[in-house]
Amino acid sequence: MSAHPITIIGAGLAGLTLGRCLRQYGIPAVVFERVSSSPRYNYGITLHPWAYRPLLKLLQSDEAAFREKLAIDSTRDVTGALSSCALTQGLDTDPGTFHCHRGRLEKWLQQEQDIQWEKSLEDIEATTQKIILHLKDNETVETEVVIGTDGPHSQIRKSLAPDIKLQYRHKNIVLEISINEFSVRYVDLSYTYSRPVHEDDQLHKPDRPIPGATDIPEEFYTELNQLETLPSPYNTIFDSAKVRRDRVLHWLMRTTLGTREQIKSLTDRGVLLIGDAIHATPILGGEGANMALKDGVDLAEHIVRHGTKSLLDFSNEKYQTWQKGVEESEKRITEMHDPTKASL
Repeated sequence: MSAHPITIIGAGLAGLTLGRCLRQYGIPAVVFERVSSSPRYNYGITLHPWAYRPLLKLLQSDEAAFREKLAIDSTRDVTGALSSCALTQGLDTDPGTFHCHRGRLEKWLQQEQDIQWEKSLEDIEATTQKIILHLKDNETVETEVVIGTDGPHSQIRKSLAPDIKLQYRHKNIVLEISINEFSVRYVDLSYTYSRPVHEDDQLHKPDRPIPGATDIPEEFYTELNQLETLPSPYNTIFDSAKVRRDRVLHWLMRTTLGTREQIKSLTDRGVLLIGDAIHATPILGGEGANMALKDGVDLAEHIVRHGTKSLLDFSNEKYQTWQKGVEESEKRITEMHDPTKASL
């Protein structure tokens, strides 16, 4: 095992899970994250037992306490039970599946880790001998192993494997309302408006920069005004005048999966991508959060058993699972937008 800390790029779920598990094993790691430590996510995600129970076992954490702390409705002494909706259609759920608050989950994972906030990766040089990270403000870091967990828009992937492209999937309108937090005095909601791409579509901008997610075209509000009469509470939530006052983000239904050869080209230089950085799934109908947790736990265990010189073996072991996850997510997003299944 190298005396240098393992370098993790990206403090999302995969990176935080990996860092937390490595720490539990006594293996030093440092996480570099481009944004500040301010909370970023105030919405719910569906967590499955196959993803979180191995993590809890390793960290010796009690499942009941975990759910009580992180479930969306934990303030009301319940544990995130799911309701049937379009966004969970087709997902393999069991009694252990629950609705988890992503922001609180990330905060829980951050505990006792070495996380370097506001350290944006500008470029990376990787050879078989060494890896040099170029961070913002002309800061450089030399390391031997880099694990890229920097999401679907991975800077590592763009720099070292530009041939691995994001693909955008679109297959009619899905409207969904989710509760993030609530008490006797307030309720915090998220809502989703998802539809296929149209010809000459002013809302479909697959090449937009990451900050462009907050640039909402006027055509979006025009579309909301053109929706047929909606029942309550959809007519209130999707009122265009009210939506204008909210923080709206434009997400793209994108997937990616590098080939085995592309992955080998990276691991030969000491670089491995996991999570959405290498097998991204759509934000709707996907299993990205769960697969990120599982990748982090499994990679930490692999490093403990085999060190960091066999990263290719890890990716080979996981590849069929990654491929199946991407293919099933694409199938679900298509089924979700099937007009024959539409209902309110």
